[in-house]
Parts: sequence; structure tokens; C-alpha cells
Amino acid sequence: MNELTLVIPGTIRSKKNSKRIFSVGRFKRVLPSKAYTVWEAAARSYLLSRGHDRPLECPVTVEAHIFYRGRRPDLSGALESVGDCLEGFVWANDSQIESWDGSRLHHDKDNPRTQITVRWG
Repeated sequence: MNELTLVIPGTIRSKKNSKRIFSVGRFKRVLPSKAYTVWEAAARSYLLSRGHDRPLECPVTVEAHIFYRGRRPDLSGALESVGDCLEGFVWANDSQIESWDGSRLHHDKDNPRTQITVRWG
């Protein structure tokens, strides 16, 4: 079994909260919240700086420990944020995730982060 552990600094942001509606002519498009967009850009930049740019093409299991500051986030929303953020970097498509076993929320006001362990093979 192969394993990769990543730590993304900062408090995770939910993709579901505060969605924005953007109009293009007569068409409307729903965009994620600004807070999520900023968190995702910072997370991807952090991952690229550590060489995580070749996504896996096989089924994976993921364990995410989310250390948050402030209000407790929704676990399912946080996992969706992780799945979407790492798409194209760690896995090619988040549909490859077979389980999120062991994933938990933890309060840590001094060191918010998201610790992710990916297993495959």
C-alpha cells in the first residue's frame, strides 16, 4: 500500500457556503464563495511548491484531519472542499475517492491546517 501525506496550512473554507451568482448575458453561473476561492488558490500554490503536480489515476482512500480556527465547519462541506481542491494535483478526479474513512474535525485556534493522507495500491 502506497501512502502520501500532505498538510495544507490555514483554516479550511467550505465551497458550499455563500455561493455567488455570476451573470453572462442571459445565462447565470454559480461560483464558490470568495473565501473558498482564496483558500483553494493558497492550497494549490502550497502543493505546487512541494512538487505535487502529477495526479494519481487509480482508486484512492483519503483520511482528512481538519484542524479549524473559529466556528466548526460542516464535515461534508469540508471534505467536498478537499476533494475539489486536490483534483488534478493528487488525484485526476475526485470520483476516484473510494472512502474518507477516519476523517475528523479538530479545533485548533493556534495552528489551523488540513492534514490529508492518501492511500492507494
